Amino acid sequence: MKIKTLGEFGLIERVKKKAIPLKSAVLGIDDDCAVIDYTKDRYLLLTVDMLIDGVHFNLRKAGPKRVGRKALAVSLSDIAAMGGVPKYCLISVGLPPNMPVKVVDDFYAGFVKLAKEYKVELIGGDTNKSDKLICDVCVVGEVEKHRLVKRSGAKIGDKIYVTGRLGGSIKVKQYNFTPKVKEARILVKNFKVNAMIDISDGLSSDLRHIAESSNTGALIYEKDIPISKGSSLKGALTDGEDFELLFTMPGNVNEKVLTKKLGVRVSMIGEIVAEYKNVTIVDKSGKRVGLKPAGYRHF
Repeated sequence: MKIKTLGEFGLIERVKKKAIPLKSAVLGIDDDCAVIDYTKDRYLLLTVDMLIDGVHFNLRKAGPKRVGRKALAVSLSDIAAMGGVPKYCLISVGLPPNMPVKVVDDFYAGFVKLAKEYKVELIGGDTNKSDKLICDVCVVGEVEKHRLVKRSGAKIGDKIYVTGRLGGSIKVKQYNFTPKVKEARILVKNFKVNAMIDISDGLSSDLRHIAESSNTGALIYEKDIPISKGSSLKGALTDGEDFELLFTMPGNVNEKVLTKKLGVRVSMIGEIVAEYKNVTIVDKSGKRVGLKPAGYRHF
């Protein structure tokens, strides 16, 4: 059997079955970050993301500074999705030997600039030879135990919210998006957030991650989905790399209240329902359509 037959998530499930069962870890391969018991009142968060030229970015078109920024930003977004604060990072890079040093300098300039903005300390890494630029970033963060948010916590009746606008990220946003660490911290400090994830694979896929992990379904409304200028409903559902926060909360917290509190647009797009693993969209005519997960897949 070939990897493409399994697909990305089939491969992950295969690895999970072979992994040593968790003993001291609180959460393993099932969320944006692994969670480790750390101190009496805090958890340690760990996440790692590998980016490859020609797969996750175009070095020639984007330029090394923006690629370096993105290399760190995607992992900061994972820490945000758990409600945490990033503290440290490590980076391993694969570099072509004939690559100009100026390109490497600029790559790290973009990386370090964002690290300083988020007060994240670069504490190590590795360098190797490769045919193209490859970067693998690990970020370590922490979160108060009572503020940890997982994708598996959604409850039937929760409202579904999303920050920002979705779709069209491949044009510009994938390089200049703002990891929503500050916004996530405001959420977990001021509201009861039951489940949260960052939108990296696309709304349709990441909402399904929440539904499957929480043993629930989800119902969203086309009219309420915030679509980026120049994009489309399909783009909002499937483009991925928006790196906005997708979260669920009980009650009926007003979007305007959340928008004012977070300082970014927040839209309520639906609710968590009982139909296990079913994600449904209600189109503008009122027709219900089953929403299949679609978005970027590695295999």
